[in-house]
Amino acid sequence: MEGATTVSMATIVSAVGDAFEAVTGWAGDIGTMIVSNPLLLFGVVLGFVGVGVTMFKRLLNV
Repeated sequence: MEGATTVSMATIVSAVGDAFEAVTGWAGDIGTMIVSNPLLLFGVVLGFVGVGVTMFKRLLNV
């Protein structure tokens, strides 16, 4: 096979590490934006409260 490239385990691990680092950076940026904007923070907190109430209701119905 002409032009075939070989991929080593080190290359794969490095690529996964780079992707993980990028995702954690994005999550940090989004978290900072949510905390700095009270309107976004209110929406996120309401969402978590709704999920918590729903899970508690399902727990009681089992």
